[in-house]
Amino acid sequence: VSAGSLSPGMLRWTRSWRLPLRGLGPCSLSFCRVPVAPSSSGRSGAEPRSVLLSYKLLDGEAARPALVFLHGLFGSKTNFSSIAKALAQQTGRRVLTVDARNHGDSPHSPDVSYEAMSQDLQDLLPQLGLVPCVLIGHSMGGKTAMLLALQRPQPPR
Repeated sequence: VSAGSLSPGMLRWTRSWRLPLRGLGPCSLSFCRVPVAPSSSGRSGAEPRSVLLSYKLLDGEAARPALVFLHGLFGSKTNFSSIAKALAQQTGRRVLTVDARNHGDSPHSPDVSYEAMSQDLQDLLPQLGLVPCVLIGHSMGGKTAMLLALQRPQPPR
């Protein structure tokens, strides 16, 4: 990941925020809450409200981490239909394609921050039983994946 792919505010935050090596301690069955960077939406200190994302889940082995595809700006979950289907067939993994908020079939929201998009996934993935998973993102989806990985470096045990 190059420093040029992160906004100056996010870069400052990632350089100054450190997690203990062993994670954040005991967690519930879903993700535990961790601090997020100051919201680029102007709602300082408030946790972003998640929206119910539209998705397509291709079935596979539950024992192996699912592959989760996150599209770029102006994209949708259908951008990854062919590769998702091929990977599900060839690897036997579950494969999830997701429409980000304000994209495709997902609801619209005035909060378009990466923090909000990360929160949407933090709520969706445990509901679908996809923790841990492999995040694969393009452009905006890649930045969302990086923020989620910074917020959740280790899945709950």
